[in-house]
Amino acid sequence: MKFIVSDTINFLSKTFPKIYSSLYLEYLKQYASTYSVNKTQLRALITLKNNGAISMTALCNKLNIEKGSLTSMVDDLTKKGYVTRERDISDRRKYLITITERGEIIASDFVDKLKLSLEERLIKLTEEDKKKYIGAVKTLEEIFDKYEQG
Repeated sequence: MKFIVSDTINFLSKTFPKIYSSLYLEYLKQYASTYSVNKTQLRALITLKNNGAISMTALCNKLNIEKGSLTSMVDDLTKKGYVTRERDISDRRKYLITITERGEIIASDFVDKLKLSLEERLIKLTEEDKKKYIGAVKTLEEIFDKYEQG
């Protein structure tokens, strides 16, 4: 078991930063300036697009940022008309953040352009490497789905 844990940590620390940086981060930086948002704000819009209305705490966890940073970021996104913040009717102490139509347009546009960028990179793979890539992604997705369920 120690080897599996050690291999997992090594894999995550070496591989995911490479994937994140080469397939996502650079494009995120370029695209964010197009809509006068920063990288974290764009990540927040994408998270909201994919998850629907979400609490401040859950959004903090998904973005891996401090609540104080999130508050000022949400204030800015609200001023720009990209999100709304409303009290959670089931718990009046909490606020739910919801993406607006304007925010949805930005997030959708980014995801569409990211897809094209990734397609350009992945099309260069051999058929065998494409199959391996798809298999690896599906396997990781299945494992993480099982982990989240129980």
